[in-house]
Amino acid sequence: MASLTIRNLDNNLKVQLRQQAARHGRSMEAEVRNILLQTLIAPGG
Repeated sequence: MASLTIRNLDNNLKVQLRQQAARHGRSMEAEVRNILLQTLIAPGG
């Protein structure tokens, strides 16, 4: 499995990601994986 590092992430975006992950009961890492998966497998994606 590959790793990905994201640098220079806006702090506000990180806060929003943390909050969204908490709402979904996931870690931030799992939330990002889910966002990428949903975005890339969406019709037209």
